Amino acid sequence: MGLDERSVEITNAFLKFVETGEKSLIEGFTREEIESALFEFHKDKLQGLPYYHAMRGRLAELEDLERSQREEERWKDRIIGLLSGLILALIVILLRKYLLSA
Repeated sequence: MGLDERSVEITNAFLKFVETGEKSLIEGFTREEIESALFEFHKDKLQGLPYYHAMRGRLAELEDLERSQREEERWKDRIIGLLSGLILALIVILLRKYLLSA
C-alpha cells in the first residue's frame, strides 16, 4: 500500500527541514495533516527516521499552540462575561433608582 501524495509532500518537507533547519518549510502544515502522515508512517514502521521525530516535535508544538489559544479564549470569555454582568447590574440599579423615584 503506497503513501498518500500529501503525506509524501509533508515527509519531504520535514526531511528538508531536518537537513537545513529551515522552519518555514514545515510551518504551513496543519496538525491534522501531520497526524495523518504520522499515522501512515506508523503503519509502515518508519518511526526510526529523523524526520519522523521532527514531525512528532512539530505536532507537539502545534498542540501546545492550540491549547494556549483555547486558554486565551476562555479568559476573554470570562472577562466579557464579567463586564456584561457589571453593565447589567448598573442598568438595573439605574432603572430601579429612576423608576422607584418617579
